[in-house]
Amino acid sequence: MLITLDKISFTWEDLLANMKSKGRREPGPEMLEAAERAYKEGIGLLDLKAVYEVFDVEGIEEDKTLKLYLPTEDIRENLYIGPRISYLEPAKKAVIGLCTAGAKIVEAMEKYSVAEEYLLMYYVDAFAVKALGELSELLRRTVEEMAAEKGWGVGPSMQPGSVTGWEVSGQSDLYRLGRGKTIGLRVNDSHFLLPRISNSTIIGTGPGYKNMKVGSMCHECVRQDTCLWRKENVQEHQMIV
Repeated sequence: MLITLDKISFTWEDLLANMKSKGRREPGPEMLEAAERAYKEGIGLLDLKAVYEVFDVEGIEEDKTLKLYLPTEDIRENLYIGPRISYLEPAKKAVIGLCTAGAKIVEAMEKYSVAEEYLLMYYVDAFAVKALGELSELLRRTVEEMAAEKGWGVGPSMQPGSVTGWEVSGQSDLYRLGRGKTIGLRVNDSHFLLPRISNSTIIGTGPGYKNMKVGSMCHECVRQDTCLWRKENVQEHQMIV
């Protein structure tokens, strides 16, 4: 199933909010100019798309593998999660989703990198990540609404490479199961999604979950102390797994 986002809610000034929240000095004129320019150019380059599949959860194997069933196509799959599979134990259904900001915004970043306009490159990157965060939030809300219709709760958004014991190689599995190709995604030999301002996730839903809002796994991520886009800090998820 496809989700698109045609309009973002933040302004170019919001690209500087993280700097201010960290107690750093006020941004100078060069930063202000770069942030505004990146925002104005980025608006026309975004292609925010998400795709997701909803699987039945048939059980958990002893090797920390999730047993999935896609009733629409009568397909059964096993998905290795690792030691944190306990977050999916209450799940009756699992939503596998992928989001992307599109190729053009990444091409702009690469162009400014080649031109050694690094400040502009940085703010184009920051803009794209923040936009991807809004798309990811829309996907999470979609899952919450699906669960609420059944009177169910939801688990956290779990991403390969950000969950203890679930390596980034798991992203290739999510790419395949979530049909990332349908929104123009590819996965490289290192299991990273291309274009690179993209992400993948699995979210459990079921009557055994108490939470009605999809949480994050930021508290488990190895980048917790260095990530500029932690959900707890800026109300959006990180980008790049």
